[in-house]
Amino acid sequence: MRHATQGASPVRIALACLAILVLGGPGLADDPVLGIYTEGGHFCYPLAEISRIEFANDTLVVETTGGTDSYPLAIIQRIDFSSILTAVQSPETAAALPKILKLFPNQPNPFSPETRIAFLLPEVGAVQLKIYGVNGRLVRTLVEGEQPAGSHRVAWNGRDDSGREVPAGVYFSQLTVAGVTESRKMVLLR
Repeated sequence: MRHATQGASPVRIALACLAILVLGGPGLADDPVLGIYTEGGHFCYPLAEISRIEFANDTLVVETTGGTDSYPLAIIQRIDFSSILTAVQSPETAAALPKILKLFPNQPNPFSPETRIAFLLPEVGAVQLKIYGVNGRLVRTLVEGEQPAGSHRVAWNGRDDSGREVPAGVYFSQLTVAGVTESRKMVLLR
């Protein structure tokens, strides 16, 4: 992470401030999130999952436990951070809620015997979070029903809906909300 210097861009200054908070600044409420607003949309990263933020040739690079994303500085409109809460209690809280649906890579991955799956909901709604095998067979339903807006985390213990251990291999977590579906690949080791 480069430090902000005199004449630095607003994006670089915002990231320098974020680094202070992430690396030991004043405490934030539960589930702090880095938000990156671009011409193409809004992207959220739980700060607990960010392992590195840096600039490389006019590109913002965000490395998380699930992978690396790059954003050309020319398309970034705003960078901020906030705390995602699971209920709207005030206008400030509402402003902090995610603006997009996001399914994060499970952690750890590969895993044995358990992994955690995190997702962000922009609003209250009916949610399905299911685990499928590579053959498309439903293995486990982790969440089914209405969930509040905000950040959510669910654990999967490598068992099917009957409680039996599933074999080692590749599985997919699938999040469905209001007709929108996101999937992530997971590897179970035994």
